Amino acid sequence: MRQRGTALLALGLASAMAVTACGGNNNNNASSSSAAATNDATQSASASTSASPSASAEAKNVTLRVGTWDGGDGLKQQQQIADNYTKEHPNVKINIESVPDQYGTKLLTQVAAGQAPDIFQIGDGDVKMFMQKGALEDLTPYIQGASGIDLNDYYTSVLDVGKLDDKYYTLPKDYSDIAVYYNKKLFDDAGVAYPQTGWTWDQFYETAKKLTVQKGGKTTQWGVSLPGGWLRAILPLINSYGGSVISPDGESFEGYMNSDGTVKALELYQDMYLKDKISPSNADSAALQGVDLFAAGKVAMSMTGRWPVADYQKNPDLSFGVAQMPVGPSGAANTICYSGYGLYSKSANKDAAWDYLKYLTGPQGQEVMAQYAFTAVKSTTEKLGQATDEHLKPFLDDIPNIKEFPEKTSEFFGASGAKAMQTVLDKMMLGKPIDVKKELDAAAKQATTDLAAAKNQ
Repeated sequence: MRQRGTALLALGLASAMAVTACGGNNNNNASSSSAAATNDATQSASASTSASPSASAEAKNVTLRVGTWDGGDGLKQQQQIADNYTKEHPNVKINIESVPDQYGTKLLTQVAAGQAPDIFQIGDGDVKMFMQKGALEDLTPYIQGASGIDLNDYYTSVLDVGKLDDKYYTLPKDYSDIAVYYNKKLFDDAGVAYPQTGWTWDQFYETAKKLTVQKGGKTTQWGVSLPGGWLRAILPLINSYGGSVISPDGESFEGYMNSDGTVKALELYQDMYLKDKISPSNADSAALQGVDLFAAGKVAMSMTGRWPVADYQKNPDLSFGVAQMPVGPSGAANTICYSGYGLYSKSANKDAAWDYLKYLTGPQGQEVMAQYAFTAVKSTTEKLGQATDEHLKPFLDDIPNIKEFPEKTSEFFGASGAKAMQTVLDKMMLGKPIDVKKELDAAAKQATTDLAAAKNQ
């Protein structure tokens, strides 16, 4: 998730796969680069049948395939990590198969044919789906084995994205939670106090209203750039009001998607857009397409992930701060966008693949990866100074407040609840007030129907 720009972490590239959850449409994000690389489909050279979790990688010639959607700088980072590893392990060759476009379609085809890479990248919304397909090796025995890793050196909330039924199926590549950026100059000019940890959604709303400026009936400055219809980024608001979009067991929508907490949260969200117009509308954003409204001083706050931090820090005309997400009546809540790596269950080189996987996602590999992203490895975070960086620390401080997202709760959410919720949010973004309770009631019923259909396919 090193990419600056839209955080397209879930695969979501084929209709058969989960709906992408971390594909935000926030116009504060610049476009990400995606230079394609030649796909090397070289098959694993070793025919090893050993898959003992406790065994160490044998010193024999091995070729490992690593699947990724990264291109450009992200691919260069992965290649650097691979080169560093092979210098220490000259018997190992690593072929990185970069598929920036249609990665999900390609990977599903490889899995169906029994020819997936030994290690492959997975978006957060697809971990459960690949586990259910039997494509992911249970990493728990490897983690706990003689050649294992210390889980205490990882942020639990991030590590647990790859954990299902008390078993680990992926390890983190990178991630981001959500925070609120604020323009210090605009706050100072308006005489408004900077956000503080523990501020409430009501305080957030009042702050944004104070920083929204109209001249001649036209808005010249908005108090905040909200994430539009991006459900994943709206979940912290919903969860902090005690709402949800699916039951904890993933079997029900009624009473959850249309619960009092969810209704109150989305009524507040609608008021922000339509009653007080503290955020650019879809029409405003379309008219200003390509403009980073926060960097341009057109919005005083922006709610998004850590992706723009590096560019903002390089901007001499931008003085900004970052605050943790506001707190609701039910407490603090945040969400996560995550990319991980899994070990292919049919790999002929499981021990060698595990040795590289733990290197790739451990302190050595993550020191390279975390130059442009958050790492789940605590020691690497501290070594790189991320834990004390004023613009990164608020993200890290909010990690304990990350809640489970619905795509992890149910592998069918993309085909059911996600579609129903998106319909509600899309209607809200059209610019005319909707009856939130009525729409959520209808969405819960539709999601229930779609869930049953998805299970029967």
